[in-house]
Amino acid sequence: MKKHLPSAAVLAALLLVLCLHAFAAERTSFDSGLSTSASSGGGYIFTQCQEPTYTDYMDVIPVLTAAPTNGNLRTAPDITVNGTSVGHLAARVTANGVIYVEAGPILEVLYPDISLTTQDGHLTAISGDLSFHAIEDDCYFLVNDRYLYVPGGVILQDGEVLLPVDVLAEALGCSVQGNAEGQDIVLKQVEPAVNGRAYNEDDLYWLSHAIFAEAGNQPMKGRIAVGTVILNRVADPTFPNTVEEVVFQPNQFSPVANGTIYRDPDKDSIVAAKLCLDGVKEADDCLYFNVTTMYSWADRARTYFCTIGGHNFYL
Repeated sequence: MKKHLPSAAVLAALLLVLCLHAFAAERTSFDSGLSTSASSGGGYIFTQCQEPTYTDYMDVIPVLTAAPTNGNLRTAPDITVNGTSVGHLAARVTANGVIYVEAGPILEVLYPDISLTTQDGHLTAISGDLSFHAIEDDCYFLVNDRYLYVPGGVILQDGEVLLPVDVLAEALGCSVQGNAEGQDIVLKQVEPAVNGRAYNEDDLYWLSHAIFAEAGNQPMKGRIAVGTVILNRVADPTFPNTVEEVVFQPNQFSPVANGTIYRDPDKDSIVAAKLCLDGVKEADDCLYFNVTTMYSWADRARTYFCTIGGHNFYL
């Protein structure tokens, strides 16, 4: 037994050295990042692989920032009023090719002391220099007792009143640029807002009575068209030269014959008469009209122009 002890110790020492060497080799390979290991019966097989590389994408992706406008993000296209952006506050829509804008924010820039309320589709704005009223679906709005025509009607969107930008600019004494789809709108007040005007009492009286008698059951466009015909006749040298004389010209208007010309007109007929006297026109240069259900002399002798509501209009 004593002869074998040194041999056993030597073998044990050699085995320990081999294990330490194998551990060191594996550790070195792991640290170099060049090895993977796979089990293989009697031990490990070491295979080399490519160390992965990494890209710091923060170095190649630019940081995006939005340009603030008055503390808010700018919209595109923008709306500016006297140099102040309101695009982030004022809604903008296009209806039947007409650009509408929200009236409230524009009024607040032009009149900083304004008191503005919107309730049930009715916008009311009052300041020392302005009285402004607009109601959803009406074909007009009122500024300082002056009616402004909106053929497509006043629009209500998300509880806010929108008006055609061109008509709103006219009412508020503003120039307007860029009022096309996709363009910035630039409004600049160059004169005071419109004011009510004095109408010839006789002209307003008989024009509103004739409109009501002939078209009291028609929409605003139809009422204005009838008023347009009467004023076209006043301007035409072949007809009398006052509203009253045109209305009472013999055999021209049936309400004169049946007496309905004397009935008191409703509000919309008075508004239509005022709009006509302010220069608003429908039916262009027509001089005649008749109900669509009646075949008349005008059908035979005059040139048909258009139909509005329950009337045909002729040149």
